[in-house]
Amino acid sequence: MRRWLRWAAVTTCPLAAVLSAQRPPPPTQPAAGSSSSELTLRLTTHLVQVNVIVNDNRGNPISGLSQEDFSILDNGKPQEIRVFSAETNVPSASPQIPLPPDTYTNRPEEQTNIPASVTVILLDALNTEARDRPFARSQVIQALQNIRPQEYVALYWLGDSLQILHDFTSDSSVLKQVLAAFKSESKPGGEKTEVPDTRLNSPNPSIPGGQSYERNAFRHITEQRIANLVTRDRVLTTVSALIAIANHLGTRKGRKNLVWVSSAFPATLDYNDHDLDMTSRVGVDLTTDTKRAARALTNADIAVYPADARGLVGTTIRADGDTTRSVPETFDTMRLLAEHTGGKPFYGTNDISGAVRQAINDSRVTYKLGYYPTAVNWDGRFHELKVKVAVSGAKVRARSGYFALPDAPIVPVKNDHGLIAQLATSGLPATGIGLHVHAQTSMASGVSDLTAEVHIDLHEIQTQQNEGHRTAAFQSVFLQLDNRGRILKADDRTFYPDFDARTYERALQTGISDTRQVRVVPNAAQLCIVVRDAATANMGSIYLPLARYTSRPNADPSYH
Repeated sequence: MRRWLRWAAVTTCPLAAVLSAQRPPPPTQPAAGSSSSELTLRLTTHLVQVNVIVNDNRGNPISGLSQEDFSILDNGKPQEIRVFSAETNVPSASPQIPLPPDTYTNRPEEQTNIPASVTVILLDALNTEARDRPFARSQVIQALQNIRPQEYVALYWLGDSLQILHDFTSDSSVLKQVLAAFKSESKPGGEKTEVPDTRLNSPNPSIPGGQSYERNAFRHITEQRIANLVTRDRVLTTVSALIAIANHLGTRKGRKNLVWVSSAFPATLDYNDHDLDMTSRVGVDLTTDTKRAARALTNADIAVYPADARGLVGTTIRADGDTTRSVPETFDTMRLLAEHTGGKPFYGTNDISGAVRQAINDSRVTYKLGYYPTAVNWDGRFHELKVKVAVSGAKVRARSGYFALPDAPIVPVKNDHGLIAQLATSGLPATGIGLHVHAQTSMASGVSDLTAEVHIDLHEIQTQQNEGHRTAAFQSVFLQLDNRGRILKADDRTFYPDFDARTYERALQTGISDTRQVRVVPNAAQLCIVVRDAATANMGSIYLPLARYTSRPNADPSYH
């Protein structure tokens, strides 16, 4: 996303532990000590969780299975299942307890009675030719007509940026209405960009042959550079969108499906000893960027269902006389992502609506298995998973593996401003770190400001033992956005909490907090609060409407 952010100076100070819902004590009172071995184990041991679908030979889900019915292999080695649960796409029957007034959370289970198992439909206009979009849109509308009351679907659009057409609902009429009324402003993803200098497109016969050759060579190089920049921009925007969706769905316990309606992804994917190596077709090195997206989807346990927006794409005659469907190399990337995450690819067919229905059906009954890997080298490489069930004739589908990412050392100075900016402008709350925010209006110098008290779940901040202390480091960033999601101002601070044994155990129960007064800048419409763990890079975010708390939300003459 081409948005630049002018960051405030990073503040480094110790963060005091919050022992109640009151304002934290002064930061000059850091605590020291160590915690129990039980807490140490819980916070430093890797837990791998896998969503599993078990169907009979007719494709119907098999319910009522227990932990003893399952076994799991990690790179061929049996593992002890320590976490087990069964989830459905049926909302909870118990009424949702409302949050206190002026309190917000990024925890989906605390916001509504939406079930843990959900499906996101992503209409990817950025990577789809304009001529293919009407067909894709009509197919999705057809799929939305068949949503049942217990099936919750969200509808997102990827153009020049990620847009939320409608978040999770079971009301198909609302989804159809917003999709039919939405008008994309994005450019066709596959359009060719012409060189602006028309003289390069019109050779002059009076120019000597050598100069003509040099000009044609220059023209070719210029076109290639433009193509590379366009491709890179498309990949980075797509990667940012996929990571935002992964962050948004990451903490849900049930089946999480992403139906990705697109012509292709503009980068190739190859496996080298089960590691990822991606490079664009025009030679731009996009390995780091595309690995981040693949890892985010895998670690969030999101099943990807790519659906080719072009429908039928013809056939190819092979040398041996066999006839096969023509599948472009870049869609093969999406196919591998489907297999990688436990989803299913749909291409060479006019049935995009069938892909949506397949994904939703896969959410009817799912099982979550969790284990702590033994004898694993946490070197960041891909580990193959194999799940088996002791039921005759059962068909099992789960993601094919995970990335054994090591615990990174806490290096607070390496704040990732780019990722935080992308997350804030995505419009999707990240759920990797649990947040609760209490907001109220305050008066400062006769001007109405917003006071925001952010409570952070310490279970999701990685801590380290250091000479008997429990220490951590995390960023807390307050970003003001306009009504188009553009960043107007950011207040970026880094904290270094330090706990003794008693304070640490109490902070695990109550959380820690960061309270600030926010002077609203002109044209600011919402406040996005992002918390990022410096050790793991996990993030939580939340959005607050500024008009609710300020008397002049779009004008502040005292601000310069």
